[in-house]
Amino acid sequence: MKNLILFFLTCIIGTGALLAGTTMKNPLPAFIVGFGVWILFIYRMARK
Repeated sequence: MKNLILFFLTCIIGTGALLAGTTMKNPLPAFIVGFGVWILFIYRMARK
């Protein structure tokens, strides 16, 4: 159940950051957050 909640939070944060990056003048920080959240999630799931 905890993994499912973390997955949904990752989806929400990643989607929000990537959508925000499409409208920003300098989208690099938003893209870093968007992809970074997924990298952290995958790293955490691979450790278990």
